[in-house]
Amino acid sequence: MKKITIETRCPFCGAINHVVVSEADYDRWISGALVQNAFPYLTSDERELLVSSLCLDCQKDVFDSDEDYDKEPDIDLDCGFDPYLGCFTDDC
Repeated sequence: MKKITIETRCPFCGAINHVVVSEADYDRWISGALVQNAFPYLTSDERELLVSSLCLDCQKDVFDSDEDYDKEPDIDLDCGFDPYLGCFTDDC
């Protein structure tokens, strides 16, 4: 089985990374197979590296954020855009 090395450059920090995969699996991925189906032997971090080119450190910065996205948004119901209604309120 022939192996190839895929080189990526992180768009945030510029780090160069290499991932070794089977050439046949690479061809499947390029032809439209989902990355997790084409490369089941890679870690999720390595697959993300192929998809987004984000290095492992930048992946942690982006995906392991302490932001609380589940909290209710602050809405000024007296004036401004209401994301629940999808429009501006009439009181302005």
